[in-house]
Amino acid sequence: MATFMLLLKIFHITAGGFALLSGLAAILLRKDVKRHKPIGKFYFWCMTVIFATAIPMSLYKFNLFLFFIAIFTYHATTTAYRSLKLKKLHEGQKPLRVDWIIEVVNILANSSLIIFGIYYMIKYEVQGGIIAVVFGIIGLRGSQSNLKRLRGQVTGKNYWLIAHIAGMLGSYIGAITAFVVNNNRWLGLPEIVVWLGPTVIIVPFIFYETAKFKKTEIKST
Repeated sequence: MATFMLLLKIFHITAGGFALLSGLAAILLRKDVKRHKPIGKFYFWCMTVIFATAIPMSLYKFNLFLFFIAIFTYHATTTAYRSLKLKKLHEGQKPLRVDWIIEVVNILANSSLIIFGIYYMIKYEVQGGIIAVVFGIIGLRGSQSNLKRLRGQVTGKNYWLIAHIAGMLGSYIGAITAFVVNNNRWLGLPEIVVWLGPTVIIVPFIFYETAKFKKTEIKST
């Protein structure tokens, strides 16, 4: 089992490195569709490997926090990817069953993460509990927006693009956070800064990018 876990860790770290590089490239080339698409797809599969290896590793170590964070991050990745397949929701397009399953799993995971965070604050220490609660709330907020979109409750024709941008940048926050956390022994930053810092820095960029596409309304036919 130890050998298997070591192999998973190697795959996990390798995929993480490629995700950081390809994610940055996809952001920089976001206006160059021809190059952005293949790089973005490569990023998606890197994040898939990260998720597929993080789940068994977190269960092996019985680390519930990392288990929930893995789901949190991959939810952003998958909904961003699926948004490209759901461009006609305002015209009556029906989401697939997998789209609903993704949201149900995310709601259960992030509700559990909030409960875990509250328990952690009471039983152990406040800082770690706050981190868990913050991520849980953000995760539930993401599902709230996605459920409205899946039901066709959209107002602008670029809703799918907004979901794609927000999801992919959200998942990239997860990739950066994991990198910073695992290298904090060199940085020596407070735990709450390491875990929430990338979110605080990148979320305004998400708002900036998505705001540009919220002005165009759907024209009635």
